[in-house]
Amino acid sequence: MRVIANSTGMREVVRRMQRAARADCPVVLWGEEGSGKRFVAEQIHRHSRRSGGPLIVVRLPSPFLFPKERACQLEDELLFGSPEHPGRLAEAAGGTLLVDEITRLSPTTQAKLLAPAEGRGVFTGNGAFTQTLDFRLMATTRFELAECVKRGMLREDLYYRIGAVVIRVPPLRERRDDLAELIEEWLVPLSAERGLAVPAVEPDFVQAAVEYSWPGNVAQLRELLAAMLSAGGGYPLSGHGFRRALAGTGKCTPGTQAFPQVVPLESLERAAVLHALEVHEGNRTQAAKSLGISVRTLQRKLRRWQVGSDG
Repeated sequence: MRVIANSTGMREVVRRMQRAARADCPVVLWGEEGSGKRFVAEQIHRHSRRSGGPLIVVRLPSPFLFPKERACQLEDELLFGSPEHPGRLAEAAGGTLLVDEITRLSPTTQAKLLAPAEGRGVFTGNGAFTQTLDFRLMATTRFELAECVKRGMLREDLYYRIGAVVIRVPPLRERRDDLAELIEEWLVPLSAERGLAVPAVEPDFVQAAVEYSWPGNVAQLRELLAAMLSAGGGYPLSGHGFRRALAGTGKCTPGTQAFPQVVPLESLERAAVLHALEVHEGNRTQAAKSLGISVRTLQRKLRRWQVGSDG
């Protein structure tokens, strides 16, 4: 995939990408979920002096799924390794380590990451430093970096270490000039995956895409095109098909109605609770308030699901 940058916002991203690729300092990419932060990171790595090395992506589990001590242990094992397995830091030697949603890391693990990010080696549990690892640190977050520090999601010392190069990846609704080419670009591999010829794209399809707000960003565009190809078998993409596909995925434009697949109520409730905890960074009082339930009710549900409890 190539970078599509007809829009003003993406032209600025490309300019910053090119500068970041020539340097070797940490990079932070921030933007909405699904906006393409990982793709931008891949492009920076691909055009950097580390392109011959690995790009190791660390996808952290939600910290609210585990008791605090267990979450820290999992982070340690994932990043720094265990006697049985090397950590992602060791695997990234000579290349790039990309930490997805770095604000999910506990403050303790963030402190441990500070030393290797500064080239001072890897901190071990016995208080010693192992060998220095040559790697580049990149990270993503959904929030502006200074806001992360203000909200206590990111340590201030780590902020100063990784915040030299910060790139905002704009949401798809700010990239309307890119949509026509993005559609053409995605249709080629998606059609090949299904053994189909690339379908024609009618003007009203592009117009409907331009007028839509795309809450799921580039990831949603790819999902929608894949669904239309699977359902249409190579027929031209039209505005009517666009609206019908949105209804089928449960993401509607005004005036349309979705008929999503029925899922158990318990699953929806659990997902809503975990999302509220994610939004409010684990604050149960705020999460309960946003859900319209009492803190006691929230705690009872978490105990029933065995989420975030040491017992």
